[in-house]
Amino acid sequence: MYRSFYIIIVIWGITGMNPGSLAAQEMPFFHFPDAPAEVISPESLLNEEGIIYIQDRWKFKAGDDQSRAASDYDDSDWETVSTNLTQADLSFIEWNGIGWFRRDFRVHPDLTGKPIAFLVDRHLGASEIYLNGEKMYELGEFSTDPESVVTYSSKKPVPIVFSDDEIQTLAVRFINPEYAMTGRLMGYNGFRFLLGDWQIHQDKAYSFVAGWSSRNMFYIGMLLAFAVIHFLLFVFYSSERRNLYFSVFVGLLAALTYFYFRMELNEHTIDTLLFYRFLIVTEILVLTFAVRFTHSIDKNFTPKYSNSLVMLGVMIGGLLWFYPDQLVWLRELTVLVFVVEIVRSVAVMLYKERGGIWVLGSGVLFFVGALLFSVMINFDLISGNVQLVNMAGSGGLVLSMSIFLSRNFAYTQKNLESKLKEVQVLSRKTLEQERISKEREIERRLLEAENERKTRELEEARALQLSMLPKTLPSVNGYDMSFFMETATEVGGDYYDYSLEQNGDLVLALGDATGHGMKAGIMVAAAKSYFHSFVHESDSLMILRRMSQGLRSMNMRMMYMGLMLVRCRGYEVDIATAGMPPALHYCQAENRVKRITLKGLPLGSHVDFPYSKKSLKLREGDVLLLMSDGLTELFDPERKILGIRRVEQVLKNSANSCSEEIVEKMKQLIGKWKGSGEPEDDITFMVLKIPGNQN
Repeated sequence: MYRSFYIIIVIWGITGMNPGSLAAQEMPFFHFPDAPAEVISPESLLNEEGIIYIQDRWKFKAGDDQSRAASDYDDSDWETVSTNLTQADLSFIEWNGIGWFRRDFRVHPDLTGKPIAFLVDRHLGASEIYLNGEKMYELGEFSTDPESVVTYSSKKPVPIVFSDDEIQTLAVRFINPEYAMTGRLMGYNGFRFLLGDWQIHQDKAYSFVAGWSSRNMFYIGMLLAFAVIHFLLFVFYSSERRNLYFSVFVGLLAALTYFYFRMELNEHTIDTLLFYRFLIVTEILVLTFAVRFTHSIDKNFTPKYSNSLVMLGVMIGGLLWFYPDQLVWLRELTVLVFVVEIVRSVAVMLYKERGGIWVLGSGVLFFVGALLFSVMINFDLISGNVQLVNMAGSGGLVLSMSIFLSRNFAYTQKNLESKLKEVQVLSRKTLEQERISKEREIERRLLEAENERKTRELEEARALQLSMLPKTLPSVNGYDMSFFMETATEVGGDYYDYSLEQNGDLVLALGDATGHGMKAGIMVAAAKSYFHSFVHESDSLMILRRMSQGLRSMNMRMMYMGLMLVRCRGYEVDIATAGMPPALHYCQAENRVKRITLKGLPLGSHVDFPYSKKSLKLREGDVLLLMSDGLTELFDPERKILGIRRVEQVLKNSANSCSEEIVEKMKQLIGKWKGSGEPEDDITFMVLKIPGNQN
């Protein structure tokens, strides 16, 4: 029966058998008793195949004696064995490669004198066929000298004509000079003969050879066409090595098919042992390059790993060439490992959703399905043509591989065409882009000049703004005062000031204009002007209202000014605020920080807003902290806000220090919180402390 490459892979991988061992299992040895003459009747030829399956239990005698061909020879002391001469048979008989077989038949009168097909189902060696003592045929060239033996290798049926004798004796003089090797490689050493309808099998022999040859030649030609096409693709684009690996794989598969073709025609005779060596080596190389092609699809398979598998496959192939019978286990193990590696590689790429791998995966699934289908046919579970199924399975796998490569090639071409169109579009735009670039260069230089001018103006405005702010706070007996200011841009929006009245009152001002930059600077300048114009008013609330009227009359849209006024008369303090954060009062007697919160709209937003104020009496050791919202709303690198609680904690912890040290503690808090970042808003605060030991 035909055994293709793929069926052998599955059977070997699962059962560990070789083709010969299957034959051996098919014909187990029994020490048969003498069998009566077998009856051959016309009814035996009525089956669909037109075959008489004569029993393979023949009488056997080792050695050579020409007289054993006679029909009346006494063979009563001969052993009854299977003509297959399996390893099990040889355990019970003496066998040195030559011997005689005899079998008696009773032939129905309707079959006497008519040609009957003598079918050689399997035959290892050469033999002489005698019917009733007369030599009919010589299968191969028989010789008692093993070196001169020529094995039989024809599939043509030969005719045999039975006489009208009651008992027909068929004697076979058989020699197999290579029985040691054939037993190890194929599992048997002998032959098996069948009888059949002459006309049917004469026609079938020619049709089998013609059909078998045409199918295999067509398949081999198709494989070679794929191999040549992809090899040429590699020649003209050597960077794509996948075409080379695929070409080698398909070419080796064509060679493997040819070797099986030759072996099937020769029925595994000794002449085909050389083909058998080629076959097993090519089988390993086919799988080796199938693995190498699969690995070349995904760059995650390193060349070192893939090439090492190729070297391993070549080395194992070399060992199998020289030791085909001793290393059967290595062959089976290698086939199993390489098949598993192919399936694993495809599965990994399917899991990673490698582009287009579904095409190759479909081919692998189709191939595996064909393998299973073939196995079921060989085990008579279903009916079908094993050869066609195997050709379909391997052809589907090869086709899927070729489609995958062609698909990638097409995508590459499409990408190249797309890039070419992009280049053409870009080339058309080059002159226009150069013209635009020149215009932009001119614009850039103009903008740089404009930016330099504005930068100078901003620096001048910043210098003007800073010049309007007091460099130091006044030294007033009974007060310890310090301040700090850090702007977010060239011109900030925060403002601090003071006024020392003739009656001894000290008026402190701390403000915060909306936004930054030039407009904020203008708002600060206006607020300073109004502050010094109205500060002599005795009522802080009146000052706030009049300043709000003046700023509103400037019509600076969306620009307002938050302001806090603190009027100090000795230890009596009045605090009035318009849109500013709470002032913090550290009370030493209670050792806690109090918030002084007064609600009020920023100046310039409403003319007659009812501002309010709060009076408190400071004592020795008390501290008053005035601040803009830039302090409490400072962000750290993770965009967390500082908040007022941390400010209160630092104020409480440093309240026993002088005002300058309190300012330094606050600056340390700011630096630690913002890290390497820059503040997004101006930060300004003033510290007023009542020192101890005051009268």
